Parts: sequence; C-alpha cells; structure tokens
Amino acid sequence: MKSLLLVGLTTIAISNMSMTTIAQTETQTPQTPTSPALPLPLLQAAPLVQATSKLLAQQSYQIESSIELMGNLPDRQLVANANLKTIIAAPNKVNTEITFVNRDRGLGQKYQIISNGTQVWIYDQATNQYSVSEYRQFIQSAAAVNVGTLANFYLRTLDRVNSNKIASRALAKLPPDRLIGYFQRFANVDLQNMTIRNEQIEDTFYSIYDINAVDNSYEVTTYVAPQSSNIDRIDLIGQKDGLDLLLIEQITSQTLPESISAETFNFVPPDNAEQVELQIAIEPF
Repeated sequence: MKSLLLVGLTTIAISNMSMTTIAQTETQTPQTPTSPALPLPLLQAAPLVQATSKLLAQQSYQIESSIELMGNLPDRQLVANANLKTIIAAPNKVNTEITFVNRDRGLGQKYQIISNGTQVWIYDQATNQYSVSEYRQFIQSAAAVNVGTLANFYLRTLDRVNSNKIASRALAKLPPDRLIGYFQRFANVDLQNMTIRNEQIEDTFYSIYDINAVDNSYEVTTYVAPQSSNIDRIDLIGQKDGLDLLLIEQITSQTLPESISAETFNFVPPDNAEQVELQIAIEPF
C-alpha cells in the first residue's frame, strides 16, 4: 500500500509501453500498413493520434500536471495528490519535481528526478538522501512513471525508437488515417470499440475517448483539445491486487522552452546529503 501512486501510474505505463512499439520497428518514414479501409470509429480517433504524434515530434518539453489517485479499500478510501513539474530534452534528459499535497496539512513530501542522459538521480528532500542509477535501467522500470504519464510515454518511446530525429518525426508527418492504422495495428488497446464523445469543460471543447484494454484489465479516458492537439487530461480506472483504483492526471501546462540551461540535467547534492545504495522509492503515504 505504501506506493499507491506508483501502482496506478505503472498501469498507465503498461498501456503506453504497448503503444510505443508503433515507432520501434521503423527508422525511416513508415509505409502504409496493408489493411482494409478504416472504420469510422478509428477515423474519429484522429485528434488523439495527432496529439500523440505532436508530443513525440518535439525535441524539448515543459509539462506541469496535477495527479489525484484514489484507492478503495473495504473499510476506507485512500487519496493521494501530487503536483509535477517536468522539463525534458530528447532523447533521454529529464528533470521532474514532485510535490505531494496533503489536504489537511498542506504541502507534503518533495522528490526530484534528474537524468543527464546517462545517470538518474532521485532525491528525497525529507530525508536528504539520494540514489544513483543507470538511465536505461531506470526508464525501463516502474519507477520511471513518476515523471508523469506524458513525460514517461515520451521518454519510453524515444528510448525504444533509439532515434529522436527520424522515426518520431516521420510519424508526426503522416496523415491521420495512416497514423490510426499504425495505432490499430500495434497498440494493445481496443480502438475498434472505443466510445467517443465531445464535451465542453469550462471554456474548452474536448474530444473524449473511453478506451478499454484488450484484456479488459483497465479503462483509460483521454481528453484531447482538438484546436491545440494537446492531451489535457488522462483518467484511469483499473484494479491492482484487489484494490480498485481511479487516477486522474490533469495537464495544466504544456510549453516548448526557448532555452534550457545545461545545469538543468545535472544533480548537485545538497549539503550533507547522503547517497543510498537502493533506488529511492517515491511514496505518497
């Protein structure tokens, strides 16, 4: 129970990892899949695929989001809230600040995850301890989802593609019907039977996609703003070890930084900080 946030994010990461294989086998401009004409529900998913390809095409990103995770136990409900601030430079540099929020006591624990492309540091502010691991080991582990859903998807995809200048950009240039074809062919989600609806939330119109996993182990709802081609929110409903989970990640800001300081991706231990052997676990409870 000590890492409920990680459990929920890991479930999302599983679905995202299956989608990353879209670009994995292509290092040049993909060819049109040999498949019959796409049915209407798949064509209607074009805004979702365009938003994903837009994300992968960028060479740097700054993403801020808030996460709420709820888990239902027989006798009580667990709630965890966190704010994330992430800066990414393709293909494998990241700096994420994680602040857990306690509704009763205000701000809670703070963590930082930094990668210079080779090593990853995880720093626990409360204990003044940090751990060091290899990037490839980190990005392929469940711990990597703590950088946020979109950031994790971005980093895992580029890691698998192993080229941030060819394959991901080539995907971004494909027309929607061909992009949908690749999603339907490679993704481990049931796009054929997804539910699509349009809804206005405050001042923004969204295309909303309710998509089940092929094995029905979870359901993900994605909110796409068609005008900006941004994914603004992701909801996840699933179950892990008998615990019913609901995770909501609200993307509050997506920007392209004009410049990024080289020091952004280097960790300098604070005074008297202790390095620990085991990778630090990020725990909301």
